[in-house]
Amino acid sequence: MRSISQTFRCFDEVERRGSIRKAAEALHLTAAAVHQQIRNLEEQVGAPLFDRMPRGMKLTAAGEIVIAAVRRGQRDFDNALTQVEDLRAVRRGHVNLAVSASSAEQLVPDAIRAAMAGYPGVTYSVRSGNGESILRWIETGEADIGYALRRRPPAGVVELRAFTQRLGVVTAPGHPLTILGRKPRLRDCLDYPQILMSPDTELRAMVEQIDHRQQQRVRPLVETSSVSMVRRLASAGVGVGFLIAENVAEDVESGALVWTPLADAGAKSFSCLYKRAEMSTTGAMNMFLQFFIESIQAMEERFDGRESKTAARTRSTRTVKRRRSIEI
Repeated sequence: MRSISQTFRCFDEVERRGSIRKAAEALHLTAAAVHQQIRNLEEQVGAPLFDRMPRGMKLTAAGEIVIAAVRRGQRDFDNALTQVEDLRAVRRGHVNLAVSASSAEQLVPDAIRAAMAGYPGVTYSVRSGNGESILRWIETGEADIGYALRRRPPAGVVELRAFTQRLGVVTAPGHPLTILGRKPRLRDCLDYPQILMSPDTELRAMVEQIDHRQQQRVRPLVETSSVSMVRRLASAGVGVGFLIAENVAEDVESGALVWTPLADAGAKSFSCLYKRAEMSTTGAMNMFLQFFIESIQAMEERFDGRESKTAARTRSTRTVKRRRSIEI
């Protein structure tokens, strides 16, 4: 076992052996060296860690807290070293992945491209479908890992990790909803022609869960099961759509679309990674999951950064307007 630090190693060994002398013998150090490590740690903590008894050393209350933290940290460190060693051992492998069509456009290619730089021998199978299909493929073993909007998984399928997803309104640049000076609510959007996902999709369910009082006003101009159709019609100014950030990342980057998160409390959901409960993840799968999670987090950071800039521009505009009103 590789210790996190010499200080922690000495502290742990003194607790186990009950004396500095016995700990020093086990560690092949001098008693003075071990004693100094304990003193240094006590100075950092600001409290005694041991009661010096006639027949040995016993942890104080502060020592009990610190030893628990040290051992948790050592276990986490050992686990990290094991995972790193697994990654170093990855030379060949295959990953079967099931995701939504929109995730297959950018998130997955970004992750595969990053993974291939260090692990070119790993191959991939990627199939896309709706959330129900994705979980069924995992259940039947046709996919190892799935990524979809959260739903109740079937027996034998477990959730690995969840990521917050916010529903936003998708518009052409310059649309009135983009210059409100605040995040729009669903009721603000319903005055414009609506291009909605079909009723059997998770994205439509996200819209319908926001505010049931507004449902009589939800009268789509177009209903479709195609995310790309929503993007295309919205960018052409035909109407407004409701999608999550990953659906529109490329169009937003190119300036073809504007995505603005809705302010409604119900506009938040989750996307989740799933796997079969009894399946142990391989080195190749663990490797790819790390890159895939980084891809998801990178997209979140890009949109969070964009929101911060938009908010700053909005505050600046409000300040200018207030100054002008004062001058008048």
